[in-house]
Order: sequence, then C-alpha cells, then structure tokens
Amino acid sequence: MSAASAAAPAAMPVAELDTPVLLVDAASFERNIARMSDLTSAAGIACRPHGKAHKSPVVARMQIDAGAVGICCAKLGEAEVMAAAGVPDLLITTGVIGRSKIARLMEVARQAKTAVVADDAGNVADLAAAAQTAGLRLDVVVEVDVGQGRCGAPPGEAAAGVAAAVARSPWLRLRGLQGYHGSIQMTGGFAEREAGARQALDRLLDTARLIRAQGREVELLTGGGTGTSAIDAALGGLTELQPGSYVFMDSNYDAIEWQGGAAQPFERSLTVLGSVISRPAPDRAIVDVGMKAASSDGGALAPVDLPAARFRFAGDEHGELSFADGTCPLALGDKVAFYPSHCDTTVNLHDRFVVVREGVVEDVWEIAARGRSQ
Repeated sequence: MSAASAAAPAAMPVAELDTPVLLVDAASFERNIARMSDLTSAAGIACRPHGKAHKSPVVARMQIDAGAVGICCAKLGEAEVMAAAGVPDLLITTGVIGRSKIARLMEVARQAKTAVVADDAGNVADLAAAAQTAGLRLDVVVEVDVGQGRCGAPPGEAAAGVAAAVARSPWLRLRGLQGYHGSIQMTGGFAEREAGARQALDRLLDTARLIRAQGREVELLTGGGTGTSAIDAALGGLTELQPGSYVFMDSNYDAIEWQGGAAQPFERSLTVLGSVISRPAPDRAIVDVGMKAASSDGGALAPVDLPAARFRFAGDEHGELSFADGTCPLALGDKVAFYPSHCDTTVNLHDRFVVVREGVVEDVWEIAARGRSQ
C-alpha cells in the first residue's frame, strides 16, 4: 500500500476526518479481491477487472497482484492514466473513434500491452491506418451486441464481417470477441439474471463458432460482470471475466437475489462519511453529503447503523436524514456513514480513497483517473 498523504495522516481516527470523505474498509476490500480471484481461478477463467469502478492504478496493481491478467478501461482517458502508472495489460471496452483519439490510443499501446474493441469496419480501417503510421500491431476485440442494445455489431454475420475486416489488416491482430450485457447485472431475481446471461453467452458462442468456421482464430471471449460473476463462472464459455463493482459493492447490488437465496458473496467496502451540520427540527438532521459527494443516479444513500433513518438528497452539498418516530438521535458534528447506491459514479466524484482498518486511517489511494471521460 502507498504511503498516506497529508490529506489524511496514517493512524488518524476516522472520527477526526474532515467530511465528506470517501472511505474504503481495508479488510472487506481485501476479502472481495480474494473471493473474485478464487471464483475465477476455480472456474479456469481469467479475471480482468474493470477499472471504471475504481479509476485507480493503485487498486489495479492490487488486483493484478491477486492474479488478474490485466485491467479493463471504459474510456481511453482511463487507459492513459493506467498505462502511465505502469499497469501492463489493458483492454479498452468502448470503441475509440476519431483521428485525435486514435492517435492517443497508439501512444497508450507504446506504453502497455493494449487491446481495443471495435464494432464497425470503418473504425477498423482507421485503426489499421494509425497502427501502420505508428509502426505497431494493435490488438482488436470485436464487440458483439449480446442483448444490451447499446454498442456492438449484431451477433452472427455482421460481427463476423467486422472480424474479417480486422483479420485482413497486417497491422491489426484479431484477439477475439467481447459480449457484455450490463443491463442484466442488477436484475433482481437470480433466475431471470441467469437466463439473460445464458442467452448472452449463446449469442457470443454462436458468433465465435461462425468466425472459426471461416478459418479465423477466436482466442478471447470476454464479458460478464459482478452481478453475473458466479453464473458466468458456472456456465463456462467465457475465457475472461470483467467484474468491476465487486471490490466496493453498493446498496443496489445488496438488494439483488443470489443463487439459492445465499448471502451476497461480496461485501460493501465503500462508504461516504459525512457530518451533521444542522439540526433544524427534532426529527431531522442535515448532513454535508449532497449530490457532489455521492451520486444520485442509483437512488438514495443507505445510512449505516441507522435503520430508522430515511435519507434524501437536499441539494448539491446537503442531505437530509429524517426519522419516522419523530426523534433524531444525532447531534451537531456527529459523523454518519452512508453506503452509496451506485459505487462507480460515486467514486468519480472524489480525488482519493481514505483506507481505514478498525476505525483508523491506514492509507490514502489517489483516484488518478477520475473525470477521465474522453
């Protein structure tokens, strides 16, 4: 772990931190990394965690040290940060479009082993031209729309056509296929989520068989996510899993059903710590955690250890805790921890993680790729 910065000296009690601040519980975080490593290893599937969840080269290196083959980046800007920090193996899971961005991609590929997805023959031609100019051979993964209805070539002939375009260029290397179905990761019922994962995998495997029948190698089949991780591991088929949120989790993930009604396999290690800054009424407290400290796209925050409290965002800088029984137990200055409803977008609002163990600050990790959305 890196040395703690002056922003939060090591050995400082959590109660003394200025707020709002993003906390990572070290023990829960470490167990999450170990559990995903065990899950993928037992299934014989490579693990390539998604860096969009944490946006931190520090965390990426920990995941690689635990057995991950590399890191996914949702955006080129994230990949630039990871490569500059020495993360050695990257997959950019969103297409890189346009001359300027493709030139930046070539610089990333000079620093780290890099693959990029593509779903369009025109983009493939642009990638090939840039790779030739740069004098390097670029790895390309064809993205297949396996049900999300977002990016990706349609499965079957259309995706095979993009793969053929990649294979024709001496400056590109066809690595395989990506099939990510993000919209099923938070499906509440396990059976429905499993059915969606099976359908997505079938579409990906059918496309891989078609491309292989045309005489082309499909080495890599990458996809999946945290919500389907156990399902993906059990089904087989994928050669690489792309879980992201498992390192932190959030209150929305906590609400979905896991196989056989089992407890969630990953722990909520991420919290936003706030302070009570006003007590305007006996049944209410105002905290300094608003929409600039925690994302609202996934709904309200979940107060930790305050089961009677209801949270609502009260503005950019403010949140409100109300108590149905009419009595608020909090005093001015009290600290309150919250589980975010969406961990990824909450992380992107902060500059650093403050890492705590048993109520004491242990370290500080920079979120170096926050805001890198280009």
